[in-house]
Order: sequence, then C-alpha cells, then structure tokens
Amino acid sequence: MQMKLQKEKKRSLAEVRKLSSGARLVVEVMPFLESFSLGFMMPVGSAYESAPLSGMSHFIEHMLFKGTRRRNPKQIVQAIERVGGAINASTGRESTHIYCRVASSRLEVALDVLTDLAFNPLFDPEAIEKEKQVIIEEIKMHEDDPAELIFDRFIRGVHGNTGFGRPILGSEQTVKAFTPEMVWDFYFAHYKPSSLVVSIAGDVDPDKVESLLEKKLKGFRRRDEKRGRRAGSPKFKPSLMVYSKDVEQTSLVMGFPAPGLDSAERYAFLVLDAITAGGMMSRLFQQIREKRGLVYSIDSSHHAYSSGGLFTVEAGMSEKNLLRVLYLVLKEFKKLAEEGPGKRELADTKLYLKGNWALGLESSWMRMVRNAVSVLLFDKVQSYEEAVEELEAVRREDVMRAASKVFDRDGIGIAVLSRFNEEGSVQKVEEKLRETIERVSSGG
Repeated sequence: MQMKLQKEKKRSLAEVRKLSSGARLVVEVMPFLESFSLGFMMPVGSAYESAPLSGMSHFIEHMLFKGTRRRNPKQIVQAIERVGGAINASTGRESTHIYCRVASSRLEVALDVLTDLAFNPLFDPEAIEKEKQVIIEEIKMHEDDPAELIFDRFIRGVHGNTGFGRPILGSEQTVKAFTPEMVWDFYFAHYKPSSLVVSIAGDVDPDKVESLLEKKLKGFRRRDEKRGRRAGSPKFKPSLMVYSKDVEQTSLVMGFPAPGLDSAERYAFLVLDAITAGGMMSRLFQQIREKRGLVYSIDSSHHAYSSGGLFTVEAGMSEKNLLRVLYLVLKEFKKLAEEGPGKRELADTKLYLKGNWALGLESSWMRMVRNAVSVLLFDKVQSYEEAVEELEAVRREDVMRAASKVFDRDGIGIAVLSRFNEEGSVQKVEEKLRETIERVSSGG
C-alpha cells in the first residue's frame, strides 16, 4: 500500500483543457497544499521582435502593471499582496509570463487580476514615457554587472543582430523611440486569448478553474486577425570577442550550438551539463576550483529554445588565470568527446538529475512553469516518468557526441571581459586565446 502511494505522488496529475476562446488551460492538482501557483504565458519574447522593436516584449510586460481599465498600479499588486500572495512577471526569448501565488481561497481574485492584466491594459501615454526611464535605468544596471554584460556581448556575437542575439531589455535607443502606437500594435499582434496558456498547480478544483476562466475571458474579443512576427530558429556563428572595462575580475563565456526542446538529443546535453559544471561534483568544478583554486564560480547551461539552442560555460577568475582556465575547460570537453563519461559517472549523473527533478515536483511554482512551457511548445504535458525514461536512454556515446560539438565544423564562441590597460593587449589576448584553442584541438 505504501509503495502504491509513493508512486501516486510522482505520477503527473496535469490535465490540459481547450477553452472556447482558444486558450489552453493546464491544471495540476496538489491537494496536500494550502495554496496554488498561477501563470499566464504568452508566446512572445525578444525573438519575435524586429531590430527597431528590440525590447518591446519586456516593455509591454512592465506596462501591464501600470494600470488597466479597472485597476490602477497600486490596486493591481494590492489585490494579491494584501492577502499574503506574490505577483510578478518575466520576459524571455520566446515567452512572456505573468504569475502569482496565493492561498487556495483566492482563486477567483487571482484569475481576475491576471486576466485583467493580460487583456485589459491601459497603456497610458504618460505612463509609457515614465516607464521608459525606469527601463533605461534597468539597462544601465544590467550593463554595470560584468557577468550580465559579457553574456549579452557573447549572445550578440554568436547569434548576430537577430531576435535571439539582441538583449531582451532592448537598448536605450530603441526604448526611447517607442510610441503608444508601436506598443498597441505589438500588443494586439501577440496578446490574444487564442494564444494564451494558463497553468495552475496546487490546491484547486479543475472544473471550477475552467468555469471561472471561461467567464473571465468571455468579454475579450478575438484578435486573431492581426498576426505578429514569428520567432524562427537561432543561427550560430563562431566568434572570439575580447572587451576591456574597469572591472576587478575577468569574466569568460564560451559556447557552442546545441539542440532545442524539439530534439531528443536535449537529454544528452542535460547529462553533459550536469557532468561538466552542473553541480559541485561536476568535472569543471572539481578540476578548476577545488583542485587548482583558479576560480570562485564556474557554471554550464543548456539554453534550449523551441527549435535550436546553445550550450555555455561561464567562469570568473583573475586575468592571469584566463588562458589556464580556458585550456582546462576545453581539455575536459575533448576528453569527454574522445572517452565519454565513465559507467559510474554516467549512472551518478542520471541519479543526480532524477533527484533534482523530483525535488522540483514538491513546488507548485516549478510544476506550474514546467507545465506551461510544455503546453505552449508541444500542446501536451510530459510526465516525470516520461522524462526519466528519456534520460535513462542516454548512452555514453550520446554524451561523447554532444561534447564533440565544441570541436566540430561550427566551432565555438568565446567572449572575455577584463581590465586590459596595455596598448594592444586586447589583440594580444585574442591571439593567445586562438592559440589555446588550436593547442587543445590539435592534441596539445
């Protein structure tokens, strides 16, 4: 009996329903909670923007909170926060997410507030001008963070002047040029009930959620007649960029092409991520930080989009350690490409990932986001068991093939930020970086 209950806890209870407006609702019941997490996800982000509209998705995300026809800015947050809840939003490359978390008894209020935000904005011209200044300050703050700055430069280098390569925040120039007409045009092209994915996880009744949501969305006309720009797929080009700025630490980002969420290969890259720098037992953490003390932080990530992606390694160190760190990173990838992970290492990595996913199942927030992304991209929810099955199918050869992408014909992208004071030192560093890459590639 106990074994059966344990299995039931892991089994996904998520259910997807199509509403009359065309919106999709995914509900996952977690009856042991006293709250729920609710998210409205729209398929729009920086990848959907033309160059003059760079930053518009993020700008609209901000403007949704600056007043609706029923609520002023204070009333929007007050409706959720006065009962102990939390409300916020985020913008990515391919989606914009408005979300909240509140007690179970506040279901109707939460649905009403998020529906109001998504489909009843005011976009007051005076508020638009004021918010431009707020976002320009956010851009400046972003540029003052060396890690954020170099990652943006790296992305621009490998993806170029495209929606995948430009900053999600846009630039000071593009944001200043936004007009109310531009905001409304972009909004109507992308914010439609038929495009919406509503995800909710927690102590809720699915039928009640559906009934309430049908009523909330009923008053909004369909806007399907106006179509927005499509995101497409990211293109990768090898690049080597060195920047000088008055910083205390040298920042390194390197990366190479990786599969998207539409590829079965993504599980091999998840394993590669965990093996290289996914945790404190990873190879790069052990070899570069623990064994040699060359860095404080070193991380890897698989940035998977709906089609195509990017695998990156990021590290911070003293300038004198830069070439040594790059050499060791490349050597580990070359070793994985030629020898693959050991049998025990592969098994332990899979165990680590399964445990990490299992911990995520205890969070209504994690389930809500996971389900929303899955339905937005694939119109279905992948269960924990299905994900584990895909993970278990990853072989040593799959990880070797993933690691070999570093040295294939597409090459790699590298960006470095440090305080280079000597004349010509940027060019000298570029030459030394190329020499290091060639040295590893040729077996040195």
